[in-house]
Amino acid sequence: MNAIRAVDIDFIDGFNAAAKSAYPEEFLCMTREIDGVVSEMIMLPGTVFGDSHSFLNQWMAPIDYSIAGTAHSHPGFSNCPSDADKEFFANMGGVHFITCQPYDRTSWRAYDSRGDPMDIEVIYRPFVQSIRRSVATSIMETR
Repeated sequence: MNAIRAVDIDFIDGFNAAAKSAYPEEFLCMTREIDGVVSEMIMLPGTVFGDSHSFLNQWMAPIDYSIAGTAHSHPGFSNCPSDADKEFFANMGGVHFITCQPYDRTSWRAYDSRGDPMDIEVIYRPFVQSIRRSVATSIMETR
């Protein structure tokens, strides 16, 4: 995994859309970085969404050195990590995102593996560049 330097706004928009779709349950996924930029959600089979918790089967994660951490939602108006969130972050490592209502570009926050808030740059990559990288990654994974 590269050092995380930024998050792609398309990731934030997709993450918030997924969280809104899962509401009133929590949404949870792993994240992938490309060139140090968190830009993709990784959905694991068997992930459980609940009204006050979520659970993912880490053993279902792909062998992928670009996994950067996790992203999950809170059904309320707080994007602060709970004690359970902090324990989960410590076990996973990486950078972790929490979003909350109203699930928009201002409702998320990034945290390190200790559960401490992180300042992370938001970048606006051209859409075509994001698609090209995603397609290239998909092609490489099928080989």
